[in-house]
Order: sequence, then C-alpha cells, then structure tokens
Amino acid sequence: MDVAEFANIRKQLEVLEDRLDSMVQPCLTYALSNRKDEVAQDLRGILIRIGRFESLEAHYTKVHLKPIRLLWEDFDLKQRTNKLPSEKNEVERLSSSNDFQSSLPTISFSSWLPSFYDELLLYLEQEWKWEAEHAR
Repeated sequence: MDVAEFANIRKQLEVLEDRLDSMVQPCLTYALSNRKDEVAQDLRGILIRIGRFESLEAHYTKVHLKPIRLLWEDFDLKQRTNKLPSEKNEVERLSSSNDFQSSLPTISFSSWLPSFYDELLLYLEQEWKWEAEHAR
C-alpha cells in the first residue's frame, strides 16, 4: 500500500534526479569531447548512482556520433565544393551546347568510401584504447 506522503517524496526525488541529470549533461559533453578522464568518470558515477545509466549511454552515443557524422558528411561537402567552381562553367557550357549531362564530380562515392571506413576505424580504435585505459 502506497502512503500518499511517500508517493509525493518519490515524485520529488525523481524531479531532483532529472534536474541533476540535466545539470550533468553539459559537463559530461565537455569531459567526453575533451578527454577529461577524471571528470568523465566522476560524472559517470553520479549518473549511475541515481540510476541513469540509460541517460549516460544515450549521451555518450550522441557525443561520439557527432564526429562520425562529420566524417560521413565530408563526402557531400567535397561534392558541393567541387561543384561550386564548375557551376559557372556548367551554365556557360549548357548555354553554348545542348549537352545536358552534368559535369562529373572529381570524387566518386565508391572511391571515397574506403577512406571513410579507414578514418572510422581509426576513430573507433582510439576510442576503444581510451576506454580501455580509463575503465574502472
């Protein structure tokens, strides 16, 4: 049987845990992004103590997906960069001929993909090494 007073205390505790979780997140982002080992370990301990392991996992994943996403988006960036100087030429070429085939990008996806995987593997190896050195 739940006593109303204890139910209210549980809700208050949950509100405080949520607030603590939200206060820890920016510090955790900084610590993980800048390899501040002791700070990251302390913040990890706080989140685990209040039963927020899922929050810790989600935040860790979010922080580490950002550089991986940048690696992935690098292909699109290179494609756009290569197209910008050629767009002017493309307009001139199209106006002077009936050839509507666009100019080919200098980097094909299939030739770029191995370099993406190489950089991803390097990133994951560095992360694994850092984790292995600092796991408690």
